[in-house]
Amino acid sequence: MRSLSQEDAEKLITSTPDVDRLRAHSKQYSAQPHLAGDLPHAERIRDLWRSYGIPAELTRYDVLQNFPGHAALTLHREDGDADDVAFEASLIEDEIPENPTSAPTNGLPSAFLGLTAHGAARRAELVYVNFGTRADFAALASRGVSARGRVALCRYGGGVLRGLKLRAAERAGAAAVVLYGDPAEDGACTEANGYKAYPHGPARHPAAVQRGSVDYFSVGVGDPTTPGYPSLPGGGTERRDPRAGGAVAVPRIPALPVSFRDALPFLRALNGCGPGPAELGTDWAGALDGVEYCAGPARARVTLVSEGEYRYSPIYNVTGTIQGSTDECVILGNHHDSWCCGAVDPVSGSAAMNEVARGLGSLMRRNWRPYRKIILASWDDEEYGLVGSTEFGEDHASWLTENCVAYINVDEATNGGKFLGAYGSPFLTHVLRAAASAIPSPVNESKTVYDDWLALQQEEATDPANPPSQPTLTIMGTGSDYTVFLHHLGIPSLDLLFNQRGDAVYPYHSNYDSYYWVDRFGDPGFAKHLAMARLWGLVVVKLAGAPVLPFRGADYAEALGRHLGALRARNVPGLGLEPLEMAVSRFEKAMTALDTTVHRGEHEASRQPQSTAREANKTHMQIERSFLREDGLPGRPWYKHLIFAPGLWTGYDGVAFPSIAECLEDGDIEGANMWIREIAKVIEKACAVAGGAGLV
Repeated sequence: MRSLSQEDAEKLITSTPDVDRLRAHSKQYSAQPHLAGDLPHAERIRDLWRSYGIPAELTRYDVLQNFPGHAALTLHREDGDADDVAFEASLIEDEIPENPTSAPTNGLPSAFLGLTAHGAARRAELVYVNFGTRADFAALASRGVSARGRVALCRYGGGVLRGLKLRAAERAGAAAVVLYGDPAEDGACTEANGYKAYPHGPARHPAAVQRGSVDYFSVGVGDPTTPGYPSLPGGGTERRDPRAGGAVAVPRIPALPVSFRDALPFLRALNGCGPGPAELGTDWAGALDGVEYCAGPARARVTLVSEGEYRYSPIYNVTGTIQGSTDECVILGNHHDSWCCGAVDPVSGSAAMNEVARGLGSLMRRNWRPYRKIILASWDDEEYGLVGSTEFGEDHASWLTENCVAYINVDEATNGGKFLGAYGSPFLTHVLRAAASAIPSPVNESKTVYDDWLALQQEEATDPANPPSQPTLTIMGTGSDYTVFLHHLGIPSLDLLFNQRGDAVYPYHSNYDSYYWVDRFGDPGFAKHLAMARLWGLVVVKLAGAPVLPFRGADYAEALGRHLGALRARNVPGLGLEPLEMAVSRFEKAMTALDTTVHRGEHEASRQPQSTAREANKTHMQIERSFLREDGLPGRPWYKHLIFAPGLWTGYDGVAFPSIAECLEDGDIEGANMWIREIAKVIEKACAVAGGAGLV
């Protein structure tokens, strides 16, 4: 049989995904919860990929997890009578007849947080701490309100991972934390604005609860007892205390998540107690009726109990491998565990991945052999702290460093957003632009995914007079399985999802993340699932099939220049940017020369000798690796990338030049200048890699 050409392979991978199959996978996988360690579910995925002709296997790791026991949250009466319970939080979500998977028995209990400390705060005073940021606790202290020894009532949002809210609360001396979702974070889509609540409309259901991990993602991920090395089964793995040492990655205080319905009595108990939004700032106000959002402390006291069990449990990664002509590899990943039924997170991504796998199987049957190996990965235990992917990365660090050219992640195909969100290494900008230009828009007829992506960035440009002519990648933070690849190993990574400008409140990590929600509100018609399966498959085939990687150094240089410009625009007195400015200027020249040599024209590049292609690819791989620092970032040695990292106190969002940013946040100009010199050195190192490859 004649080998399938690269052009034909790209056409076939985009024409394979089918809406009916995507629906079927969504409905099947979200019919029941798949908690971490669900072996039958992992085997089901493995067997499906094998049926497509892709050799697939399971790999086990034994990792630390906590499991729920008794939980309670009580508001006591102010008078302290013997029977002094004023309110007992239900800590469960309502079962909804229209949503058959919404029963409280589906998944872990509503009042559960992964890797929280177990314990109790009894008859403690209550304070409201807004989003629970360091700035919020500082604002309270400036008004004479202390969190020490008290229960901190904190709302989700503010761009801060839930675990980092606990980290800030713990540092402020809080005894425990209560987390809830306020309708103020839902934009216009609220009942107050006339929208009906789920399931009758797109607004948040009052009983919805956001579960999740409170691991300190921006400090370290993976099994917290094996930082930097894999949690292999058996007794030979060294285990460390995750709450001891310098880089503590899990909290020491208990916490519970609740619905805003359960939070209301506690918030109202704070009315008239302490400073409110008038003194602390309007951003302290939420959108719940009858709540003044006062900081407290409340006159009534509260009791929080969060009990459970920690133990080592097995988890199971699924990996499928399509052999290439070389040892170089591209990895695409999604996770298969969920807190509840998870039709969005992760099943929307899992459904898309299965259709990509089916397409790749079709390519194999038609005799397409990619230049580089393709590894499909369905990770386990993402929800507790990106555990399956991190253990894999730490287990195979040397091989991945030598051979992995890119990691492409889709956690969720869509969470209801209309337009593409794209995050990652600037090296992957060019290939994503090319792929997005070939995929029809799921929401705008006669447009492409690229058109929507660009239009959104132009609309949101900080300088409307100079909108971007091409879309760029957003800085990669943390929160999904790309983290070990980019931030720890220096492998160019990309995270994709349709998450921009949604019309409904996504019921994140709740029992209402269901097929019913996706079908009615998140993606009616499954057009965004289809677009993601096409886009993901095309990016992978482009990366795997071309002998010379479709990377552009100019994209990386442009990103460094843009982030340097943002740093310069801050006009920080005493900040000496000259070493960084000189290094970035040299990097721009080095990348221009590299691009000119490697990509003299796509057709000419494709005919280059294989040895030249390998040299060009190694150079690009080594440039990204050059930005790693063996000792890691200050206070978080697991994170090694000096150019990009998750914000230390935000997590979800990425920051450029993180060590400089942290010093500036702390007012440490001397430290910032030291890190400017260190970062300039690694950029110069990348220039030397480009210049010493024999290509420039």
